Amino acid sequence: MFCAKKGQIESGKLPPCEDSLMQHTLRANYQAAIWRRSLENLPDVPAPSAGHGWELDDGGFAQIRWMAGLPAPDVVLNLISCTCRRTCRPSDCSCILNGLKCTVVCKLQGCSNMVQDDAIVAQDANDSDGDSDD
Repeated sequence: MFCAKKGQIESGKLPPCEDSLMQHTLRANYQAAIWRRSLENLPDVPAPSAGHGWELDDGGFAQIRWMAGLPAPDVVLNLISCTCRRTCRPSDCSCILNGLKCTVVCKLQGCSNMVQDDAIVAQDANDSDGDSDD
């Protein structure tokens, strides 16, 4: 589906990844275990955050753990591009909505969300200095 649309698809329309399915399965299994123990007086129930698809927030409340890893391989994440014209705003920019930095593939170049990776530029300069064939 991603290839058929040539990268022009919203991330929310992609099917869930294997990691997301695994987290959902863990939560469903945990809920079934709770229901199975529902008629016991003092059931021994493990914490939902102990590897059962949940995590605790700062206030100690259980939140859904949607994924344990990246939503997609880095190659696919680098293909996400926005079509912003003047500025990249969180409400419109697909890069910001997905928690990514804008790349050279994006329509608007030089926005405030653009990748600023001086370390790569410096590394490339050092590599070119050491590659001379004297």
